[in-house]
Amino acid sequence: MAKLIADKKHSLTEVLARRAVSHSRGKILSLTVRLAYVILMAVSVCTVAPRANAQETNAQASRAFNPIFPYDALIAGRGGWAEISYTVDYSGRAILPTVVGSSEKAFALAFQADIDAIEFIPPRRNGQPVMSMSKQRYDFPAKPALDLIAREILAELRKPEPNLCPVEELDAKPEALRKPLTVYPWVLRGDGESGKAEIEFVIDRNGRVLFPHIVSATHEDFGWSAATAVIGWRYKSPTKGGVKVDTRIKETIVYDISKSKGMW
Repeated sequence: MAKLIADKKHSLTEVLARRAVSHSRGKILSLTVRLAYVILMAVSVCTVAPRANAQETNAQASRAFNPIFPYDALIAGRGGWAEISYTVDYSGRAILPTVVGSSEKAFALAFQADIDAIEFIPPRRNGQPVMSMSKQRYDFPAKPALDLIAREILAELRKPEPNLCPVEELDAKPEALRKPLTVYPWVLRGDGESGKAEIEFVIDRNGRVLFPHIVSATHEDFGWSAATAVIGWRYKSPTKGGVKVDTRIKETIVYDISKSKGMW
């Protein structure tokens, strides 16, 4: 338990270091606010952790971990792994993420974005939710389990010129049937920063979103958050001449810090 607490204290330093990069662009938080935040979180973790027994320290994820496969590694057929430690707060949000280790940075960022997007059920003590700490590892196989359609599309994407129907040749512009809200990256919340990310992805013949790729992002965390979000989107099946086809489009996702509470 002492090691977990130490890891969380170390994670605070890492998070602040990452935020400092954003601040260099002109958005600098008050040093007093920073110190108060660090002290508050450190005290909360140190106070709660010793009181919770082993049975109480495991928060339950509302769904299975399912990070996106980093596009470049996927196309190259390269697998990897990532291990992330984090704290689940009283509301069921994962905070203070720390990369314990990874084969490549992209795998860690993808897994961290997935954890960020999951709602957890915090453990309870005397009927009240308590904070808990956890560490998870995820393995990205070089040959991911895909259905027949997804395998066909991946094979096309690996070609110099993929044979996917251009958007302009479709019978109608792709119509989204479901677009769940995106999650504002936790590591950027204290910066008060807005931003955006452009994501390219495939809409298959059944309207599923596959193989998202970060085209650009004002901050890498916005990019991974956006790429994670689009996997949950659903579209009306794209058609050409009345026949269902696979297509690839680009979407820009905007992150407005003033509306960030609605993104969770």
